[in-house]
Amino acid sequence: MELHKIVGFLDVNIYFLVNNEQKTAVIIDCGTDAKIVNKKASELGVKISHLLLTHSHYDHSGCAGELQRQGVKVYVSENDALKLNNSDNLAYCFNKEFDSFTPDGVLYDDQVLELNEISIKVKSTPGHTDGSVSFVVDNFIFSGDTLFYNSVGRTDFPTGDFNQLKNSVLNLYALDGDFVVYAGHGRSTTLENERKYNSFVKL
Repeated sequence: MELHKIVGFLDVNIYFLVNNEQKTAVIIDCGTDAKIVNKKASELGVKISHLLLTHSHYDHSGCAGELQRQGVKVYVSENDALKLNNSDNLAYCFNKEFDSFTPDGVLYDDQVLELNEISIKVKSTPGHTDGSVSFVVDNFIFSGDTLFYNSVGRTDFPTGDFNQLKNSVLNLYALDGDFVVYAGHGRSTTLENERKYNSFVKL
């Protein structure tokens, strides 16, 4: 697997998990502009097969409906699937109309997806939203807006809950060994760094 990243609206990180032999990619979060996503896929010479959403906020999922119409299979947790069709996706905060759609499948805790010969484990990490998830791939964690470099996600949006978020981060800390953490915004970090230095959720 090869990993690539582009940055979209509100500095959202969009991750490409590429199988170079198959010339396919799974993407984690998609931002709001399908053009930049498709441009990156074209540059890499890959076809996007699946989109996995860490959560349904507009800045992470705004162009998911368009990508689905292009043939990409879209997966999101059951709770956040509801937000694809109500105001909890926060599109209204940016004076945008959300491109509502029905996902191709829902994600659940400890589910293991085998996509393009890439093994992806789903970890339920509610708190930023009640349906937020993270993805574990090899020694990487894609944490969405749950865990950032020396910080954590906001919990003042609809369905947010700091106690849930704290428990979710502690559950990530409890994973065996160290991982590179790729967050939904900003720079990457490591799980060991967050265990030691994150002042918002401490062991």
